[in-house]
Amino acid sequence: MKQLIYIGGWEVFRNEDDYCDALQNNWTYDPFGEQKNRKNWIANKLKDEYQVFLPDMPNRFNAKYKFWKIRFEKIFPYLNDDSLIMIGRSLWGIFLAKYLSENTFSLSGGKKISQLHLVAACFDEKDMSYLGDFLFDPTNLKRLEQQVEKIFLYHSKDDPIVPFSHVEKFKKYLPDAVLNVFENRGHFSQAEFSELLESIKK
Repeated sequence: MKQLIYIGGWEVFRNEDDYCDALQNNWTYDPFGEQKNRKNWIANKLKDEYQVFLPDMPNRFNAKYKFWKIRFEKIFPYLNDDSLIMIGRSLWGIFLAKYLSENTFSLSGGKKISQLHLVAACFDEKDMSYLGDFLFDPTNLKRLEQQVEKIFLYHSKDDPIVPFSHVEKFKKYLPDAVLNVFENRGHFSQAEFSELLESIKK
């Protein structure tokens, strides 16, 4: 059965005060609210065609690459020889970019990842040192390109968290990637993402 790995982005902070401020003022908690998000929506839409992995990553509100890498590799024993899709949103996008540019990921028989979708993904920039160990050398993205059959980029020009310039830089280093530009999607916080679903099904 075809397989798909999807983990959304989470948070890193410039310092402890910013982290504390976000906990105090930005995040709400509703134990009775409907648990509806992009990952679950995609999983539900594809459940008849794909085995979908939606793993939780450690330190979700103060993420570290080295811990995510350990957790990510725990999925590998469960991957089969069929088609594999990876989706990375926001911080998860830069995680996949770093991982696949620094490591050789191969399925049995040397098969490539069939699709890689980077949604509002962060790019390594000099003014983003607060991303810590998520930063990577963009010249190594050639290794990523060699391991993936088709790459898709998604970004909205009004994204208030990850500037549009980030996807332009991804496109510079990954010229064959399919770039999907939006005008008013922000950081893609909507539960439904029909364009992503359409790209996967194509």
